[in-house]
Amino acid sequence: MKKLLLLFTFLFCITAQSQSVIQSVNSGSLITSSSSISIGEIVITPQNQQQSSTGIIGILAQVNSQNLEVPELAINEKITVFPNPTINSITFQTENKLQNEKVNIVSITGQIVSKKQISDTNSLDLSELQNGVYIIQFENKSIPTFKIIKR
Repeated sequence: MKKLLLLFTFLFCITAQSQSVIQSVNSGSLITSSSSISIGEIVITPQNQQQSSTGIIGILAQVNSQNLEVPELAINEKITVFPNPTINSITFQTENKLQNEKVNIVSITGQIVSKKQISDTNSLDLSELQNGVYIIQFENKSIPTFKIIKR
């Protein structure tokens, strides 16, 4: 009988402690249609909108394809590329003209999408490309490879 009473008391204490932990988490953020929450915040998604004291506990994380933008990209100390991201073309600012330099435009999957030459205005036309991230690879290996975002 004493063992049964001791076991009951032990289980009651564990249950009370668990309930205390859940209550402290529940006092955080409850996600509703009008909620404003931050990344990294612990949230509770109610399974029943009428009963907000139960639900799935989680941490809000941001998972998307946002790209970091830079107005210009210095690919080495002598060459700067702009704009990045671009809509139609990119321009190379250099001491020497890159006119007629051959360039491979490679998708992020590694497929060569296009082969072009730098124009006499030191620019590269990308207007026919779909939106995405591309790797610009010069056939002249002395010029570094870099990524460009096409919008």
